[in-house]
Amino acid sequence: MSSAPERSPLSKARAAALAELRAAPVAVSWTRDAGRLAGGLVAIGLLAAAAAVVGGVAHPADLVARAATITALLALAFAGGVAAMAPPAAGASVWRTLVLAAAPLVMAGLVLSRGAGLPSTTPPWVCSASHFGLGLLPLWLALRGLRQAAWSWPRAVAAALGAGTAGALLGELACHRGALHVLVHHIGAWLAVAVVGTLISRRQKPRSFAP
Repeated sequence: MSSAPERSPLSKARAAALAELRAAPVAVSWTRDAGRLAGGLVAIGLLAAAAAVVGGVAHPADLVARAATITALLALAFAGGVAAMAPPAAGASVWRTLVLAAAPLVMAGLVLSRGAGLPSTTPPWVCSASHFGLGLLPLWLALRGLRQAAWSWPRAVAAALGAGTAGALLGELACHRGALHVLVHHIGAWLAVAVVGTLISRRQKPRSFAP
């Protein structure tokens, strides 16, 4: 019985190359990852708003009264998600600069739009704890996204600021206290989420070192 002819070195090399290509992961467009993260951050904020209304801690009229600040928070959440995933060729520095510049303005808007506010029997620290706790879920999503490329301060801070918008959005609907309370307990919790997220991301091992 004759044996099968032995393959040439060129055929073996070609077969090995094809096998390597089949085993290599298929490249995924950054826009898909950015859309998932940005959409996730926005969705969590919207779910928090819906839960506040359904749970009775906020009223539909609050959605109208706070429409400007709510829209600004959702836009910042979306931009933070894109800034976390955008490569240099897609204007990453522009997205990150936009988030870093817009976040202080949105925070100032939250404070300046309050005035004296209304009294409440709930301890002030409840806002801090609830806003920080709510921010952990979007922060987890942001940290996962940050592992997809090389770490940088602007990228990490922009992503963490986007994650912190969920708690701030809840505060816009569920809390009616004044400007000083918002500054200390709402903005304070938002900044705490951003700081914690940035520090954790610095210690993460990235899956890729792409810029």
